[in-house]
Amino acid sequence: MTDKNYDVERLNRTQEMINRMDPVDIADKLEILPEKDVAIWIKLLKKDLLADAFTELKPENKARIVNILSEEKIKDLVRDLDEDELVDTLQELPANITKKLMTFHIDKDRRKVVNELLGYPKESVGSIMTVNFLSVKENISPKQALEKIMESDLDAEKLEQIWLTNNSLVLMGFVYIADLIRYQDKSLKDLANSINATVNPNDDQEVVAKLSYKYDLGEVPVVDSENRLIGIVPAEDVIDVAHEEFQEDMSNITGISDNSDSYLVESSFKIAKTRTTWLIICLLTATMTGFIIHRYENLLASAVALTAYIPMLMDSGGNAGSQASTTVITSLYRGDIGFKDFFKVIMKEASIGLITGVILVIINFIRLMILDQAQIGVNLTVSITLLLTIIFSKVMGGVLPLIADKFNIDPTVMAGPLITTIVDTLVLLIYFEVASLLLGL
Repeated sequence: MTDKNYDVERLNRTQEMINRMDPVDIADKLEILPEKDVAIWIKLLKKDLLADAFTELKPENKARIVNILSEEKIKDLVRDLDEDELVDTLQELPANITKKLMTFHIDKDRRKVVNELLGYPKESVGSIMTVNFLSVKENISPKQALEKIMESDLDAEKLEQIWLTNNSLVLMGFVYIADLIRYQDKSLKDLANSINATVNPNDDQEVVAKLSYKYDLGEVPVVDSENRLIGIVPAEDVIDVAHEEFQEDMSNITGISDNSDSYLVESSFKIAKTRTTWLIICLLTATMTGFIIHRYENLLASAVALTAYIPMLMDSGGNAGSQASTTVITSLYRGDIGFKDFFKVIMKEASIGLITGVILVIINFIRLMILDQAQIGVNLTVSITLLLTIIFSKVMGGVLPLIADKFNIDPTVMAGPLITTIVDTLVLLIYFEVASLLLGL
């Protein structure tokens, strides 16, 4: 498709269609359209809509679009991007394009703010916060606040709530714009909502998602050490953070590295490479189970029937540990528990393990008697080991995430393959020691 194929009517229809599209859908199309069609779409799109779609593009496609844009279009794009969106773009683009944008297309005053945001660590609150917000002094009238809103050039979604500060810019609360309109006879202090939570720009971005979930916050205020408002994290960014953290947690739990590219787009070699690391770790740590089995090979030779129940015991322990770790990690995320509850978690999981273990032992004992017709000694050995395994696995699954959180390690690292590997090793030790005592081998 070329420019010549477009008549005026067709161009008008195309322009009308694409300017009604959602920015996400526009970004999807820009990523697959030929370069000539992309150039046409760029000409037809409204400036603010192009900027919104640009932020949704993958890094490589952002660089592609910038190379297509004229100098004037680049200036318009940079002007329409919020500071946090501009910072994200600069971090994703190649160094030569970033240098060009910083040198020729970003105003001097704005460059200072951008450099400040670029200085925050990756995945910190400061790296995702926006400095585009409206704040007013708490001692002005609602009418004066409304006048400031009318004069503001911020997008409508950034004006749903207005932040209140004192004369020293210390954050005092916020008011909803709807309340300003309905209750103009009241003071801002009367209309003010209290601040449930704030974050520091150097906090991990995951803190934002936790606080937003806990307090149902539409926007999370960012303050400095003196509680002065310096930025906000809006709801759409909170959702992005929650999604990123979910992907990261799932990667840790399943023992794979997170891939930013689409599953079908990512090369098989790269996916295999990221998955192999954990498999190698599990393979090496599983060597311990081999040593343990080798150590007790005489016992197994004397009671071959014990061998048949090793997979069942190991699977039960791994599953029980994963259940406990998932529950504790979820509670940690919600802020319900912390390392201070270490011994409470031990007691809680031990009691859960005891109840669960007894139920499983009863069912398993009957199963072994009826289906396997196992000797009473073997049956008791397996049943006692199963009970101890469930209790131990529950406790391990509960405390390991707490320990990880205490040392600022992602608790999800302790879930999945790692807990399973640890539990497998100790289950075998319990099994063979119980067998040695009960069977006298």
